[in-house]
Amino acid sequence: MVYDHNFDNVLRAMNTLFIVSSLEGWPDIMLQAVDSTATNMGPKEEASVANSLYFVIFIMIGSFFFLNFFIGVLFLKYN
Repeated sequence: MVYDHNFDNVLRAMNTLFIVSSLEGWPDIMLQAVDSTATNMGPKEEASVANSLYFVIFIMIGSFFFLNFFIGVLFLKYN
């Protein structure tokens, strides 16, 4: 099974992180990451639950902090 959003190369990883930071479909991507295993092995249910911590921290920092920072800068620039 090939997933559309993964971290196999830099471009796909950047695209995946952009989708996660937009909060659009991030639970599905997180569940795929939680089921990931070693190279050349198939997914195993809840194989690496610690990966979910990465997504929660990324969303808290990436989406909330940087998005508010970006909007604040735009607000100051155009007022």
